[in-house]
Amino acid sequence: MIVVPTVTLRPYAPADAGTLVPFVQSFFRTHHSDVTEGEALSSLGAWSAPDHRLYVIEAEQTPAGFLHLQQRGPTVCWVEDIFVAEALRGQGIASAALSQAEDLVRDAGLEALCMDVVPDNLPALRLYHRLGYDRLSLVTVRKDFAPFDTARTEQIAGLPFRVKQF
Repeated sequence: MIVVPTVTLRPYAPADAGTLVPFVQSFFRTHHSDVTEGEALSSLGAWSAPDHRLYVIEAEQTPAGFLHLQQRGPTVCWVEDIFVAEALRGQGIASAALSQAEDLVRDAGLEALCMDVVPDNLPALRLYHRLGYDRLSLVTVRKDFAPFDTARTEQIAGLPFRVKQF
């Protein structure tokens, strides 16, 4: 049985930058990009702008990751980014953080919480689906100009779409 730690979302403050920079760098590495400390700080600045909400995810009062929300339009909020440190994954931290985000969005009177997911990130897709994120509302299509290895092909509306192998 997995014991879920006590998880809280704490609004980001500039004093948290030193703690979150390594998380931001690790987040971008999972998306196949290396960013410098300065670029990570720039991202934190953008993610904490007035029209965004950035939270430190704490597990047992210790920083474990971050959650970045942005309201887009009058009724929908987006999970722009969520990250839990690799060593802490599988403990229910992301699930608890998303549950709290859902409460924040509902309390703000919004109708839905959406997110984009890279289709090769199967652990994230499985997590989100298990948490009830089961409606497709937007599909991003892409045309690559360089060859790439295909991990698998998915069917949407009877059409085949290739998922890039990373």
